[in-house]
Amino acid sequence: MQSLRWRLGGAVAVAVGVVLLLAGFWLAGQLRAAMEQAARTRLQATAEHLSAFLPFESPEQWSQGEYAQPYSGHYWVLVAWPAGQVPAQYARSASLTDFPLLDGAVKAFEHGGQPQLWRQQGPLDQDLISVLVPLPVGPEPGRFMMLIAAPAEPLDTQTRHVIGALWRGGVIIWLLSIVTAGLAIAAAARPIHLLQRQLEDLDQARRQRLDAAVPLEFQGLVRGFNSVLDQHARTVARHRDAVARLAHELKTPLAALQQDAEAADTVPARTVLARVRRMLPPIEQEVAKARIHGPTPGLEPVLLAEQIRRAVQVCCVDHAITPADIELRVPDRLRVPIEARDLYAVVWNLIDNALRHGGLPVRVQAEAAGFEVHDAGTASQPASSSGLGLGLVETVLETYGWHYEIRSSELGGRCVRVSPRSQNAPTA
Repeated sequence: MQSLRWRLGGAVAVAVGVVLLLAGFWLAGQLRAAMEQAARTRLQATAEHLSAFLPFESPEQWSQGEYAQPYSGHYWVLVAWPAGQVPAQYARSASLTDFPLLDGAVKAFEHGGQPQLWRQQGPLDQDLISVLVPLPVGPEPGRFMMLIAAPAEPLDTQTRHVIGALWRGGVIIWLLSIVTAGLAIAAAARPIHLLQRQLEDLDQARRQRLDAAVPLEFQGLVRGFNSVLDQHARTVARHRDAVARLAHELKTPLAALQQDAEAADTVPARTVLARVRRMLPPIEQEVAKARIHGPTPGLEPVLLAEQIRRAVQVCCVDHAITPADIELRVPDRLRVPIEARDLYAVVWNLIDNALRHGGLPVRVQAEAAGFEVHDAGTASQPASSSGLGLGLVETVLETYGWHYEIRSSELGGRCVRVSPRSQNAPTA
């Protein structure tokens, strides 16, 4: 896959090229029209200047002598335009005495009132540009017109040179634009290359986080990436702590069993069973902490009611009660931004803890700001005597930025309220 710099450079080159091409066609058309307008103006001025020397009082002399000579390389035909009549030719330059092509141009302009540049073939197949000019002179101003023509080669040559220079300038501008855009893209892409080097250093374990000093467009990406790194670090630390605590929980009772075994040939089964029973709860808790999934990017909130119903079913089997003994006041569509497995662990531990240390009836209720588990035990019972479940609950909630608090319940026991610390509120 091509690098971003080459892709941006290619896109800029194409975009600038298309813009310059369209602008070149438009400008070339405008230049051509402007040059033709200038040629038309010059022909009009020549016609008016030439007509100033014609004796309109003696039109019969116009076709002979000095008045019939070419004027500075121009060809002309003087016509009269009687109202409602066919135009009559009065005189023309000597070069066109035997060349009637201009007469066809006169007919083409019979119904035209504005001077227009006309291209035609002249003597010896010479390309001509011509214009029909009303003459404001003579006994009847506006009656006489002059069709004046000049070689088209000077105009065409000048037009080609100007348009050629225009296109050459456009190519140079295009190349300069590409070079300038390449330098600008390289400068703009420098933060991306710095970020790329940071990622390489991160992959080689030469750094632990990405620098936050990046352009505004990348700050959200860097924060999200650093958040993932922090979450991963917390997960690894949690697993290491769980392994260390698990090793400690195993080491002490196993050492005691070893001492008993060394002191006597046999260890009573009752002693072994008691030690194993004391070992299992902390081991189960540490294993459960190690299993905490934790938040992941793109975390989808899960239905709270679904996880509560699952926990109630398990607790009913464990405590030999019926679902009717646990009152549920949870909206069916309330969602919580916690992984389903971790949310189930929180709910099950809270309900199990309420059944073990609080007693029936138990009520679970939820609202937009969190959820609560009520029991009917004594409100004076200290929270520390509520078993090992709350330790796991606290670990899970801290992982997601939530917390719990214990207060008195209207049922007579305690209420454990779970709510977010910041903006990770449940969503309906």
